[in-house]
Amino acid sequence: MRLKTHFKKCALPVVSSLLGVIFLTSASAQDVSEETTEIDEIDNSRFDATTIEEDYISVPLFNEREFTFTSGYDYSSGKFNLPTNTNISYIPYSLKYTEGPWSFRASSGYISFAGPKNLITAVEGAPLVTDVELSPADRASTSRKSGFGDIYLSGTYALENPYSDDFFIDLTARVKLPTADENKGLGTGKFDYTIQTDVAYLIGNVMPFATLGYRFVGKTSLFDLQNSFFASIGLSYFMTRDTSFGVSYEYRESATPGFNSPKEIFSYVDVQLNNHWGLNVYGVVGLNNTTTDYGLGTQVRYKF
Repeated sequence: MRLKTHFKKCALPVVSSLLGVIFLTSASAQDVSEETTEIDEIDNSRFDATTIEEDYISVPLFNEREFTFTSGYDYSSGKFNLPTNTNISYIPYSLKYTEGPWSFRASSGYISFAGPKNLITAVEGAPLVTDVELSPADRASTSRKSGFGDIYLSGTYALENPYSDDFFIDLTARVKLPTADENKGLGTGKFDYTIQTDVAYLIGNVMPFATLGYRFVGKTSLFDLQNSFFASIGLSYFMTRDTSFGVSYEYRESATPGFNSPKEIFSYVDVQLNNHWGLNVYGVVGLNNTTTDYGLGTQVRYKF
C-alpha cells in the first residue's frame, strides 16, 4: 500500500511497514503537474479536509524509483509476570528501495536491555518470553544484554487493482538472518521466514487496514519454539495530505508453546515534513503478561 507509512517494531508484527503511498504526496503531485497540463497545480492553502480523495490524484507510480533511510529510538518496559521490570532500548535502522509496485527492505538495529534468563529479543527487538525455567533467585535477578540484532531482508509487491483505485493489497516475504548473539539473548540464532498480506481501503479521509501473516521459526536447542501466525486490524485518519494518525489492535500467536499470545494496542502520528523528511511518533500498550506493559518510540525517515 503506497499510503503514508507508520512504523513499529514487528511483531511489531508488523506494520515493519504496513502502509506506503499509492497516490501522490505533494512532492509527487508536483512532478506530475510538470509533465502534463491536465492536472491543476495543488495549492496547500486550499486543502479540502472533507476528503483527501478530492485533493489526491490516484495514479499508479510504476515509474517511480526511490531510496528511503529510516532510523529512530524505541523504548519499552514490562514485568512479564516477574518481580522486576525489563526495560528494552532499540535503535532501528533500515534502507528501502522502491521501483514501481516492488519494494525491497534491509533492516537491523542495536539492542540493550537488562532482563531475566528466560527473556530474549526476537523480531526487530520485540521481547519473547521463552520456556527456560527460573529458580527463585533467577526470578528476582537480571543481567545486562546489548549488541546488534538480527538482519531482516524483505520484498513487497503492491497489487494493482483494476476495479478500484482506493483498495490496496501488499504481499510481503521476509527472511531473518541470524546475526544476533543468541548467547546474549539478542536472538534465537536461527533463520526465520515470514509471509504477510496487508490490505487497506480508503474511504474519504479514513482508511481501515488489516494484516495477516505467518512466521516459520528455526528450531534451537536453547528453548522450545513453534511456528506462529500474527494479525492486526486498525484505522488511519488523514488530517491533511501530509499528516495522519491511527490506532490498531495487534495479535501474535505465542512462539513459545503453552504461553499466552501477546496482544497490544498500537497508535501513531505520522507527518511528512517536506519532500524528503518524514517523522513518526508511536505508542504501544500491552494487554497481557507476555508482552510489554507500554512502549514509546519515534522514527525519522529520509527519502532520496
